[in-house]
Amino acid sequence: MTLSFSLAISELPVYVGALSSLYEALSVEASKQTTSEEIVSCIVERLSLNENASYELAEVIGDDFGQECKERSLSSQESPVQLMMLWPKHRPDNTSYRFYLREKVVDYTWRARFVMDPQLIKDYFHRFLYQPKDREYPDLCQLSDLNEQTLLANLRERFVAGHIYTYVGSILIALNPFKFYPIYNPKYVKLYQNRRLGPNLPPHIFAVADTAYHCMLKDRKNQCIVISGESGSGKTESTNFLLHHLTALSQKGSHGSGVEQTILSAGPVLEAFGNAKTAHNNNSSRFGKFIQVNYKENGMVHGAVVQKYLLEKSRICSQGRYERNYHVFYYLLEGANEQEKLQLHLMTPDKYYYLNKSCAALDNVDESYEFSRLKQSMEMVGFTPEKQRRLFSVLSAVLLLGNVEFHPRKSAYHHDESVGVKNPDVVALISELLRVKQETLMQALIAKRARASGETLVINYRLPEAIASRDAMAKCLYGALFDWIVLQVNHALFSKKDTLREHQGNSIGVLDIFGFEDFGPNNSFEQLCINYANEHLQYYFNQHVFKYEQEEYRKEGIRWTNIDFMDNTGCLQLIEAKPNGLLCLLDDQCNFPGATNETLLQKFNTVHKDNTFYKKPQKKEAAFIVEHYAGKVKYQVTDMREKNLDLMRQDIVGVLKNSSMAFVRELVGVDPVAVFRWAIVRAFFRAQFAFRDAGKRHRQGRVDGNRNNIQQRYRGIHVPNDNIISSFKV
Repeated sequence: MTLSFSLAISELPVYVGALSSLYEALSVEASKQTTSEEIVSCIVERLSLNENASYELAEVIGDDFGQECKERSLSSQESPVQLMMLWPKHRPDNTSYRFYLREKVVDYTWRARFVMDPQLIKDYFHRFLYQPKDREYPDLCQLSDLNEQTLLANLRERFVAGHIYTYVGSILIALNPFKFYPIYNPKYVKLYQNRRLGPNLPPHIFAVADTAYHCMLKDRKNQCIVISGESGSGKTESTNFLLHHLTALSQKGSHGSGVEQTILSAGPVLEAFGNAKTAHNNNSSRFGKFIQVNYKENGMVHGAVVQKYLLEKSRICSQGRYERNYHVFYYLLEGANEQEKLQLHLMTPDKYYYLNKSCAALDNVDESYEFSRLKQSMEMVGFTPEKQRRLFSVLSAVLLLGNVEFHPRKSAYHHDESVGVKNPDVVALISELLRVKQETLMQALIAKRARASGETLVINYRLPEAIASRDAMAKCLYGALFDWIVLQVNHALFSKKDTLREHQGNSIGVLDIFGFEDFGPNNSFEQLCINYANEHLQYYFNQHVFKYEQEEYRKEGIRWTNIDFMDNTGCLQLIEAKPNGLLCLLDDQCNFPGATNETLLQKFNTVHKDNTFYKKPQKKEAAFIVEHYAGKVKYQVTDMREKNLDLMRQDIVGVLKNSSMAFVRELVGVDPVAVFRWAIVRAFFRAQFAFRDAGKRHRQGRVDGNRNNIQQRYRGIHVPNDNIISSFKV
């Protein structure tokens, strides 16, 4: 038996696809006795493929355009030649029969998470591939009569049929089914690799990731995927699927290692600390994030950076009806073992003021399991058990702060409205967890210090001020903790090999921000900021989909019917224009000594009474209405000035800075972003000094004229860059 390779098609052509950039197919001369395993072994050797990976032959049946596809993996002892002799010679329907070399995919992680009947998965795959093209259209651009009614009807028919993805040209529409569809397993990952957007395969989010990846490699330009939609539309899950496919493309498989696995593990950590249940969504992102995945020039992932925007810190102290605090609190309370509960002074959720005002449990969520999953993800991102213990200590302290109560202090002065702490035992627990002095913490909660004429004055808080000070400390701690977590994630995602040199290659960014929100009577400053961000996204879409495209038609002299669209420029001007935009007026009122939320509303009403995008409610209330692109939203002005100021009282900062625990001092002592940048700069200068010192020794050796000595010294110093960097870790 002999096996030989040639570029021309001979008896047994085997297509290698993405496994080789040089060949589309290799031809193998083989007999009926030649097994599939032998053919695979020879091709792997010829292409110098990764010996640690497993490969197999697959029989693929499809038409000339790849519209329909059936695939079967061959066992190791099957004879491809005998199988090929069974293929029909006359194929009037243009059906094609081919052998493909595939990399075996072990889908144990998916099986561990999703237990489903294999036949059900096969049925899903068949239904997914053979979507009807005569009733509902996979691309809305194919509609002969495109209007709002036909568009919605087409989306509805596809959704009822179980097809949640639909194209509009290069834009993908995803409808949230609020249940799991088995269309994200490794079979689909492989199906959409090296396949562009288009009619050859049904719409899928993997196709968007694949297109961005190959455009980056082909054009050598950075790419960005923007995910937009209202709250609860599935943006966070879509982000996770995109990152999963982008990492799979990088390492030619579906499971990452190293930085790829770190990117995937960072998601559950950020979700636990930054997501919460709202009235419309059980896993709502309460912060925005931009994830930039950096690639080498050969298309391999070598690092990533996460940027976060506007964490909703007010949720720590209060939540609306049918809402919860951040997931991590419930995970910790339910999942901690008895020793952890004892050390951290943990109780049940109903015993905490910050948790017992809203619903505690989520349906179909095992929070003990989620806690173990969180700890595993944190470990993979680089959080040591000791770091996790300190982090959970701060979380426990935040919850206990809400339980601090105040009572009027007895005083000889009739007008004295000062307060004292009603339960000093709780303050003692907090001081133990944060390693601060109990007396200092107690004083910071009931009074503030001010300097006047060179003297220090102690001003006692009244009850509302004491409560505000307590809540400010809780929000400050959690906000600083979240910043620190993002910083640690970025350290884990940062490629240490590129510390001293600029990133060579390109990147793909994924923007996942909060969706448009309207919580009825509970909209406040946070919703105004979130909806303002969504207005800017809508403006971006309008510019690129309508305005710029029609301007291009006009320049090229193309005849077309002008398409009118809702221009939201006026709404953006209402919010951001200087000097009379809502945000500018809000800043002015925050800086004005005698201003209140009532005077803020009066200012809004006076300045914008004639603005078509601004309305006053029909009945008199402390609220105003903004006409957004998605509809009217009523905002309450209660606490709007306070939320915009987001003051961190210096007395509280001083208490935390004097903690005997370095971790707490680190949280409030410096800007986390500055720490991250300084770590890079410091590593650069340390390594630069090492090189400079090596150069001085080398030049000194040349002056001495001892050539052998020079070479010996130089060899001892001229180690690879990676070793020099690693010897100066920060």
